[in-house]
Amino acid sequence: MRTRTYILTGIIAYLVFLIATIPAAPVIGLVKKNLPATIGHVYGTLWQGYASTLQAPNGIRLDNIHWTFLPSRLLLGKAAVNIDAELLNNAISTEVAAGITGKLTAKDLQLNLAAEEVASLINLPIGELTGDFNIMINHASWSNGTVPIVDGRIDWKDATLTIAEMVDLGRVSVLISEEDTSPLSATLNNSDGDLRLNGTVTTTATGDYDLQLSMKPLASASTN
Repeated sequence: MRTRTYILTGIIAYLVFLIATIPAAPVIGLVKKNLPATIGHVYGTLWQGYASTLQAPNGIRLDNIHWTFLPSRLLLGKAAVNIDAELLNNAISTEVAAGITGKLTAKDLQLNLAAEEVASLINLPIGELTGDFNIMINHASWSNGTVPIVDGRIDWKDATLTIAEMVDLGRVSVLISEEDTSPLSATLNNSDGDLRLNGTVTTTATGDYDLQLSMKPLASASTN
């Protein structure tokens, strides 16, 4: 048992040495064809490095990316980094890990966005949003071609929606979780506002979804 411990310790120490000294740019250059995103101007090491941009296929772009390797996760069979970056000039931080099966996970993601920025990211087809979004993802995991499994919460404060006329939605909360029958489920409700919202969303592994939503006008709502 002691010999195995020494061997394992030696392997981990060697991996840590490699990660701490190998420049990041050549490594990312070798694998960039297989990456699901475009990364610009990489410098530093695999242990601690920087990238100017990360452009995802869906149009989302991160700027001023800084990562720090987490060696303790190697004991769990994962390669993990802490990431700090900017999305539309808003700070975003999370821990991202990759397991030996290729499954990716993220945890403790925090992000605040103005409603107008959210509308631009999702390409809202009609209407105008105002207010502020606070996004908190406790844990998310996904594999290529599957629906992510997410546990977290989204709060939309001072929420309004304007299509033909502005509607005050108050504070909208979305609680995201994993269910036995759905990889991604969410409940939606609000407080204050002119409409009372209650709804649920469930998904399938292939990306199909079902939305059940009720909207009840309160006494303060416009007759329109």
